[in-house]
Amino acid sequence: MGINSKINIVIAGVGGQGIITLSKIIGDAAVKENVKVLVAETHGLSQRGGSVEVHLRIGDVYAPLVPKGEADILLSMELIEAARNIDYLNQNGIVITSDVILRPPIPGVKLPKKEEIVSEFKRNNIKYYIIPTKDLSEKAGNYLSENMVLLGALYKLANLEKFISIDSIKESIKTMRNPEINLKAFELGSSFITSI
Repeated sequence: MGINSKINIVIAGVGGQGIITLSKIIGDAAVKENVKVLVAETHGLSQRGGSVEVHLRIGDVYAPLVPKGEADILLSMELIEAARNIDYLNQNGIVITSDVILRPPIPGVKLPKKEEIVSEFKRNNIKYYIIPTKDLSEKAGNYLSENMVLLGALYKLANLEKFISIDSIKESIKTMRNPEINLKAFELGSSFITSI
């Protein structure tokens, strides 16, 4: 890792999507390799399907929260949450998001269409990758592994190998329930990025 080498990641989604598990896997893998990592969770209404975000900073960092406008990556488990958290991205930041749109728990809210959210990314000149997490996780054997699909995409797109080896990530995934399914989901997310 070079001098002043760091990466700022904001992970967004709603309660129950496995965001905290995803960040824990990265954090554990970094610790195994003696790489400095800071993780800060902001839960909101996580138990009721409300917004959750996790700030993950790896490398030469000294505070746990990613300031607005300084995230290199916005990783989102849900398209609306991706749009809601765009202001965290720096000028060259990228969005990696699931293609899933979840209905908010508030009655009568009009859901935006996927095209509306994508046009917002385009209007703001944001580089984005939309991952079919539901399809890929079901292919892996369990829709609950969507977070591991996104982790695979993140690992490829963010060049996380500069900080953490893939072996350490996989060792951390093996500590989860259903490690075979989760490892397969990770590989499918990574392969999806390689194929586009």
